[in-house]
Amino acid sequence: MTNKKRKVRFNPRADLISLLSLPVASDMTVEVKDSLWYSGGELRALRDNAREASRLIRQKYEESISLHVPQHYLISEYEVCSRGLELRIDPERQENIHIARQVIMKYQHRLRFGLTSTSSVIADPDLYLANVSKRLSRRSRD
Repeated sequence: MTNKKRKVRFNPRADLISLLSLPVASDMTVEVKDSLWYSGGELRALRDNAREASRLIRQKYEESISLHVPQHYLISEYEVCSRGLELRIDPERQENIHIARQVIMKYQHRLRFGLTSTSSVIADPDLYLANVSKRLSRRSRD
């Protein structure tokens, strides 16, 4: 494998739109908003499709564990892209997120009632909780 530098290229005919030229939402008509933004039904459909795709990939993965089939074979079989569905597909990551949420809620409860593990008073409970959350989030992603 060579260590050749790769270059990024952009289409020279790409249309650039300045965000400053776009109207603010309060100046848009209902029709313009409807044409630009997802509706509630469209968002529900996207969410349902993600759930279904994740379920199919997990199901096929569980069925194929004994066969040692790489995940990309399962995805191509259903013509589903798993990008962005990693959390939903991986049960270990789901469990890590669940544990992180439980720990954060426990810390929040303890801070609220002054039941910290140290005898000192925490100067900024919100900042303390944010740091705990940040560390747990990093751990749950790893």
